[in-house]
Amino acid sequence: MEKQIIISVGREFGSGGHEIAEELAKHYDIPLYDKEIFDHVAEKGSINPDVAKFYDEKPLNPIFYPVSMDGSYLPLEQTVANHIFDFIRQKGEVERQSFVIVGRCAEYILRDNPNMVSIFVLGDIDSKCARVMEKYDLDEKTALNRMKKEDKVRKTYHNFYADGKWGDSRSYDLCVNSSTLGLQKTLEIIIDYIDAFMEK
Repeated sequence: MEKQIIISVGREFGSGGHEIAEELAKHYDIPLYDKEIFDHVAEKGSINPDVAKFYDEKPLNPIFYPVSMDGSYLPLEQTVANHIFDFIRQKGEVERQSFVIVGRCAEYILRDNPNMVSIFVLGDIDSKCARVMEKYDLDEKTALNRMKKEDKVRKTYHNFYADGKWGDSRSYDLCVNSSTLGLQKTLEIIIDYIDAFMEK
């Protein structure tokens, strides 16, 4: 692919946003950056990949995280976030790569890149719950609680680091409800949008 294209995919838990991101990467034959980011964080910050994964997309707790008197110490949440944001900038601005990236405030970090299109995938509660129940083998109550918890964490993390609000349509190029037409048709609509974006 000659022209750079960066596809940022924000998502509600259970909306199928990650699956859509995987299909977009396959369709455009470009890398998907999600779990691969942990290797970069571990390499740059001498942080165990499992530790980096644990603190990934975790908001800072203003009550409990320790800070040194001279301000030189950063909590792990902040350190991991900084390395992830550096990774996004390196790939998008320095190396000028084309890629798909899931979450992690990418639409904000690369907001000045004219080759980025930002997508947010949401869904109806019932369809998201059914997908979570099937994917993680959970009962309905547990699935609903996990959806609420995961989205709260993502929202808090995003709104801490980004100016735009998580899930607010004004923060993205395209917001789409995957429950309305299903994942496959939603994917096709997103591809049509990205193709039109690339032609402008």
